[in-house]
Amino acid sequence: MQNRHLIMASKKFWFWFWTQLMNGFAPSDLHGNYIRPKGITIDSEYDINNEHGQIYLLVGNSCPWCQRTLLVHEIKHLSKKVKVIFLKADVEHGEWIFNTSIKGYIRLSDLYKNANEKIIFRATLPLLISFVKDEVNILSNESSQIIRLLNSIKNESKYKTLSIKNCNQKFLDLINNSINDGVYKCGFARNQSAYEKASQNLFTAINEVENLLEKNKGDWIFGEELTYADIYLFPTLIRWELIYSKLFKCTEQELSSFEKIIEWRLKFFKLSNVNRTCFDNEWKKDYYRALFPLNPNEIIPVLPSLKEIMKVET
Repeated sequence: MQNRHLIMASKKFWFWFWTQLMNGFAPSDLHGNYIRPKGITIDSEYDINNEHGQIYLLVGNSCPWCQRTLLVHEIKHLSKKVKVIFLKADVEHGEWIFNTSIKGYIRLSDLYKNANEKIIFRATLPLLISFVKDEVNILSNESSQIIRLLNSIKNESKYKTLSIKNCNQKFLDLINNSINDGVYKCGFARNQSAYEKASQNLFTAINEVENLLEKNKGDWIFGEELTYADIYLFPTLIRWELIYSKLFKCTEQELSSFEKIIEWRLKFFKLSNVNRTCFDNEWKKDYYRALFPLNPNEIIPVLPSLKEIMKVET
C-alpha cells in the first residue's frame, strides 16, 4: 500500500516537473498542442542590397531552421556577401554560445539584449544581423524571411548558381505547419489526443508531397525548378531516421515507403555543397542531450551515419 502511494505521488511530481520543463522548451495551447513562438521580422519592403553594415548569419549546427538558411547561403555562393558564424549549444544552460567572443559577446542572449529588439521569447537562431559602427542591428530571426532576404542578394559569384524560385504559398504553409513544425508537434505533444492529431496532419502532408512529386515528374517538388518548397522540406526529412522517427515518435509510416520523396531527398543531398550543411553527429548529440524532457537519461541510440542512410560513397 505504501509503495502504491509512493508511486502515485512520484508520478504526480514527475508530471508536474516535466510540465515545467516543457513550458520552457515548447509552449503549448490549452489542449496540449505545441505552439512555435513567433520570430522577429523586418519590413517587407526592406532591400538587403542597400545594407551598409557587415552582414552576419548566425546559426547552430543542429537547428533545422538554421539549415534552411545555410542551404540558401551555400546554393547561392554568398560567402563574400554574408559571413556565417556558427554557435554551439550550451546544453547545461539551454542557450546558444559563441565559439569565440564576437565583438565582446559570449552568449547569444547578450547580443539580443544589446540589439535593437527588446521583446523576445528567447534568444533563438537563425539570426541575420548587421553591425554598423559596432551597433547590433537585428534584421530577422525568422528563417522563412531570412531565406528570402539571402535569395534576393545580388551576387557576382564566379560559380554557376542555381536559381531558387518562389512557389505556392499555401503549399509552403502546409510544409511549414504540418511537416517542419509537425514533427515537433508530435514530439512535444502534451497528451495522446494532441499527438495523434499532429501525427495525422504530418503524414497527410507528407503524402501530399509524395503525390506532387509523382505528378510533376521533374527533379523537384514543383517540377524542373528548385523552389522554396524544396528548401523548406529538406532539413526536416534529412533528420528523419536519426532524430524524428525515434525521439519525436514520428512512426505512423516509414519514410522509406515514400519512394518519390526518397529519390528527391537523395538528389537534393547531392547538390553542390548541400552536404556541408549536414552535421549528423552534432544532430544526435544536441537532440538527444538537449531535449531533456524527451530523453532524461540522455542516451544517444546506436544509429547509422547519414551517409549510410543516404547510401552515398564517403
